[in-house]
Amino acid sequence: MIVDIYFKEIELGDKPIFDHYFSLRHYENSEFTFTNMYIWRQPFNLKFSIIGDCLCIIGKFGKDFHYFFPPVPGENSKIDIAVHKMIQYFKENGYPVIMKGVTDLTKEMLEEAVPGLFRFERDPNNDDYVYLAEDLIYLRGKKYHQKRNHINKFLKSYQYTYESVSDKNIEECIQAELEWMKNKDPIPGLEYEKVAVLEALRNFDALKLKGGALRIDGKIQAFALGELLNPEMAVIHVEKANTQYHGCYAMINQQFAEHCWKDVRYINREEDMGLPGLRQAKRSYHPVKMVEKYTGYLAEE
Repeated sequence: MIVDIYFKEIELGDKPIFDHYFSLRHYENSEFTFTNMYIWRQPFNLKFSIIGDCLCIIGKFGKDFHYFFPPVPGENSKIDIAVHKMIQYFKENGYPVIMKGVTDLTKEMLEEAVPGLFRFERDPNNDDYVYLAEDLIYLRGKKYHQKRNHINKFLKSYQYTYESVSDKNIEECIQAELEWMKNKDPIPGLEYEKVAVLEALRNFDALKLKGGALRIDGKIQAFALGELLNPEMAVIHVEKANTQYHGCYAMINQQFAEHCWKDVRYINREEDMGLPGLRQAKRSYHPVKMVEKYTGYLAEE
């Protein structure tokens, strides 16, 4: 029997649907925000359907890597129905059954709804780095000595102003991103990132993001965008800086945290994707915890 499921393209008008489902539980994984799903929808071919009162999201990377996220349950959800229909949909289309972005919380929900159906393998390249907001703001102690040095050198070298991202400077942020990308090799990963960053900037108000920027020599030279992931955790979706200005990344990191996130306990700075340079940079800020991720496969296969 062919399963009758229609997966819809993600549009801005779908934000209330995603926000509703994500708000019903205390998720800490960076994937589970509408902004993340929306700005990456094209590079990862993300689509969704509501099955058994669960938000079900599928994706495709490249030509043939198909996957789905754990169903996000509603108030009257039937997780088992959603899971089985997703499996059937994938099998009928000839796709391997692969579930990405599984966390300890969603793994527990799956084990309760469909016990023993999946085996889970760790996916450390997609673990989220979580920091105390006060650590990123104040940079206290020996472990942040180097970060303070970078910022002190920045302060001695440049005259800057911090400003909130708004309609007044969005276009400047867009132009800064486009200008920086001109000097990069046109590899797929960076092109995907550019698409996501521009989507976030061009839909800044509709996505209800917060943003901060550094202006040096009359131009925007760094900016960061984020939002609340849950009541006690912010997530940083975008952080870009002109590396010609020494310490620019350290400065926008600290200033954005101070101006926008001093009232939350944690800041999630997403994953390192297994990139050595990014991994070193994220570890250098000393996360207080990691949101561990798993990939799920059918136990029988």
